[in-house]
Amino acid sequence: MSVASLSYEATIRKRLDQLHCAENSFLIFVDGIVGKTRFSEAMTAKPGKHLSEQDAKRLLEIIDEMEALQNEVNVPVNWTFADKIAVALTMRRIVKMEAELNLQPNQHLREATKIAVQQVNDQ
Repeated sequence: MSVASLSYEATIRKRLDQLHCAENSFLIFVDGIVGKTRFSEAMTAKPGKHLSEQDAKRLLEIIDEMEALQNEVNVPVNWTFADKIAVALTMRRIVKMEAELNLQPNQHLREATKIAVQQVNDQ
């Protein structure tokens, strides 16, 4: 069975395809939002197993972050290196929160973020 073309699941699948990120690799980044089984059932359009609007929106936000990272490193990201990428995404989130809270920029945090992003670039 296929997912409806206008569904959240179809949007997630399309955007992951554009990033060349397999759904299995994406699962590493969604820990705590939706479980592997629930995600897989939703993505394969198992009857009655859809993502909630809240979960789908959060997953799409993560894809937004992945796309921003892809654009920053300016080379194709190999999403199978999830450990390095997860660190880079987390560090970028922390820097973003720092700015949103109007905290004084932490130079050590900025340098660590730069290194984490560079490691993604050096895959």
